[in-house]
Amino acid sequence: MEKEITVIDARDLIKEERDLQLIDVRSNDAFDGGSLPGFINIPLSRLSQEIPNLDAKKRTLIICSDGNLSYQALKLLESCDIHAQVIRGGLTDWKRIIKTS
Repeated sequence: MEKEITVIDARDLIKEERDLQLIDVRSNDAFDGGSLPGFINIPLSRLSQEIPNLDAKKRTLIICSDGNLSYQALKLLESCDIHAQVIRGGLTDWKRIIKTS
C-alpha cells in the first residue's frame, strides 16, 4: 500500500468503503474549527496513547492541515504495525481541489 493517497482518491474511497478509520491529527481547537465528515480527532500529541484503541485491520487514512503532522503520525502508526495512508496536501488541498472537481 502506498504511504500517500490523493484527495480525489481519498474522497472516492470514503464514498465507496464504509470500514475505514479516518483520523484527523490536528489539535482539538483546529478540529473544532472544522474537519471532514467521519473523521475522528486524535491529536498527534495523544496518538501514542490512543493506539491500543485503533483497529490495525482497518484501512486508515490520516489528515491534518497540510500533511506535515500526518507524516509524523504515519511513522508512529507504522512502528506499531498499523498501516495507514496520508491524505496528500491535507485539508488545504482537500478544500482547494474537491471544491473545483
